Amino acid sequence: MESISDIQIILALISASATSILVARLAIALYR
Repeated sequence: MESISDIQIILALISASATSILVARLAIALYR
């Protein structure tokens, strides 16, 4: 069993940033 690889960490960061951007866009669309 290997520890968490760099690729998994990068994918986690990308997914987190993507979800945050989507939430921000939804919030802006709702407040407008």
